[in-house]
Amino acid sequence: MTRDEDALRMLAELEAANADLAERVRAPVWYHPALGLLMGGLCAVQAAPVPGMYAYYAVFITGLILLVRAYIKRTGLWVSGYRAGRTRWVSVGLATITTGLMLLSAWLFHTRKEALAPFVFAGLIAVIVTIGGFVWEAAFRADLRDGGRL
Repeated sequence: MTRDEDALRMLAELEAANADLAERVRAPVWYHPALGLLMGGLCAVQAAPVPGMYAYYAVFITGLILLVRAYIKRTGLWVSGYRAGRTRWVSVGLATITTGLMLLSAWLFHTRKEALAPFVFAGLIAVIVTIGGFVWEAAFRADLRDGGRL
């Protein structure tokens, strides 16, 4: 086997491994909606009394821990949402949008006394985070298929 043939074989093996990994990192279909509901709950809980907020924070943290464990159990790895590549833009965009919506909701609720604002924005955030999760996953898988790194 020549050097060129050997290099081509290794490149083909690398591409096959990346394609295999791109399939392996697919989250369960319920994963992104569950994250969306948890994030929406952070907004909705603004309308609750302080003890209710603290109780939800415990639910939120527990939910995040369970989601991470489920993902690791299914895929065998965990990946930072802010890793280099296409995914960073999705993560930063989602963080910016959800933070802005939560702040707007809090302002409307506490300053303008709009009682439904936390619930309306919670639904919006849940949908955005769910869709954004699928977009992030597609971007991550595309990065892997294109020879990117974890």
